[in-house]
Formats: sequence, structure tokens, C-alpha cells
Amino acid sequence: MSSFKAFVIKEFKQIYRDKRTLVVLFGMPVVMMILFGFAIRNEVENARIVVLDASHDEVTRQLISKIDASNYFTVEGRIQRYDEIDALFQQGTIDEVPIFEADFARKLRQGRQPAVTVITDASNPNLAQLVQQYSSSIIVDFQQQLSPEKSGSKGGITAKSNMLFNPQLKSVNLFVPGLIAVILMLVSTLMTSISITREKEMGNMEILLVSPLRPSQIIIGKVLPYLVLSFINVLTILVLARWIFDVPFRGSYLLFLAESLLFIFMALALGVFIWPNHPTSKQL
Repeated sequence: MSSFKAFVIKEFKQIYRDKRTLVVLFGMPVVMMILFGFAIRNEVENARIVVLDASHDEVTRQLISKIDASNYFTVEGRIQRYDEIDALFQQGTIDEVPIFEADFARKLRQGRQPAVTVITDASNPNLAQLVQQYSSSIIVDFQQQLSPEKSGSKGGITAKSNMLFNPQLKSVNLFVPGLIAVILMLVSTLMTSISITREKEMGNMEILLVSPLRPSQIIIGKVLPYLVLSFINVLTILVLARWIFDVPFRGSYLLFLAESLLFIFMALALGVFIWPNHPTSKQL
């Protein structure tokens, strides 16, 4: 047991002294979290729209101003004819065209349902769906501000949308949790394979095999330091996700940490046993 303990301590010291290993082990997860967390985006920001307003009344002007004032849309201009829309989309200069029908304000005062037709470029289905959802949300909010008593009644502008779990469509809430698994799999598998390869290239593997340690103890001793350090990576990633990207955590921290340990263990085992020339794996 003392030999095994000394072997594990040796592995920790070897990792600590190898600056390149420390950079890969701790630097790469932080860099990946920051880069992907800020770079990957699927929410709508400053989508370019052109308005076709056949009514030109006060209500449509207020609604257009509300759309333009949001962070999601930028009104690039107005058009007068419906046949101009296709050419604008083919040029790739716009993302959406809201069309207001004639007599918009009068129909609204009469308790009817004036239509706002939102046309988007379906060549990018995800963006088109998001733009329509954002537009519908702004229209619903405008209707509630204009006449709250008509919300849910027959009259008024109607738009239906339902988004659960991530109503703001923040991409970090989608990508950051997935990055946790990617980072742990990459770091755990990569570092274990690098450690085994380094031992073999330096000729230390043959020395270890003739030592009093059994092959299973050698593998456990190799894996144990990375198991501890990868778990520290989990805590680091969790802190970054919560305090930098403001990703909400719903559930049990203990269950999450227990599942992370299981995931790390399986990733480290994969890093050991996928190496076909590993001499210790041949002896097991």
C-alpha cells in the first residue's frame, strides 16, 4: 500500500512540474468556456427589417417604433409595394418584413383583429423561427400596453407564442451546459492518453511493470490524479457558468457532482483502454 501511495504522489508531482500539462488541464477548459460562451450565439440581435405599412396611422407608427426600439430589431426602411419583398430577400439585406394591413387603427377601435403579417427568410429556418417568435412577443406586449382589458378577448392584436425554460432564448443557457460534457470528455481522455504515452516514450513504463506494483495499481495510480484534477475542473466550470455567464442551475448540486464524477471516471477509463499499445492494458 505504501508503494501505491508513493506512486500516486509521484503522479501528482509529475503533473505539477509539467507546465504544459497544467496549461492543457486547467487553461484549455477556461479558454473554451469563455470563447464558446461569448462567441456562440443563436438569439436575435439587431435583425434587419423593412416595413410595409398600408395603414400609416398612429397605432402602426407606435408599433413600428416599439419594434425599432428593441435590441432585437433595426428598422432599415419602408417599402410601398408587396412585390419588392422578394428582391430584398434575394439581396440578403433584410431578415424580416412586417406587413400592416390597411385601416389598422380603425379595425382595432371597432373590436376587430387587424393583421400583422411577418415574412421571414426561410433559407435559415432557425433564424426565421426566432425572428417570428420575437416579433410575436413584441406585438403581444404592445397590445397589452395599448389596451390591457382586451388581452385574451375577441378584439385587439393577437399573437400566440409559448417558450419554456429559456424564454429569453439566451444561447449560453444552451451551449454552456453542453460544453461541460465536451470539456470533461476532451480533457479527461486526452490527458490520460498523453500521460501513458509520455511514460512509454521516456521508458518509464517498463520500469513500472517490473516494480512491486500490479498493473491494475499502475492504471489506478495514473488515473487517480486526473480524476481529482478533473473534478476541480467541474467546480471551475460551474463557477464560470454561474457567475460569468449567469446560467441558472436548477436541481441538486450533490447529484450533479456525483454524475460528474461518474462521467469523469468513464472518460478516464476510455483514455486508458483505447490506447492499443498500452503495455499494462495487455496484461489485464
